[in-house]
Amino acid sequence: MPGKQTQRGDAARAYSLGFELVCAVAGFVLVGIWIDRHYSSGPWGTLICLCLGLIGGFYNLIRGAAALSAGPAPGARDPQPDSEAGSAIDGAPTPGSQSRRAARTGGDDRSP
Repeated sequence: MPGKQTQRGDAARAYSLGFELVCAVAGFVLVGIWIDRHYSSGPWGTLICLCLGLIGGFYNLIRGAAALSAGPAPGARDPQPDSEAGSAIDGAPTPGSQSRRAARTGGDDRSP
């Protein structure tokens, strides 16, 4: 079932976005705590790193949510490819189809 697999992949991606947010904030806070202890700077290193972690985490969250809501990536594989490469969905000729037709017929393929 292709639909169910896509839905499961979307849910996993959504969970990973939340995990990335938590990891960004936690990582920056740990660096801030280290800065405070190493340089005896009080709570300022932790507070500044907390803000940086929140900004970076929310940036990744918003960017990932936008990509998730936009659908599959342009380079993603099509689960059911067309039977003929370069075939158009609506029956209109593709950019190289007229030259292929001319090569097959051995001449000009313009309509009379």
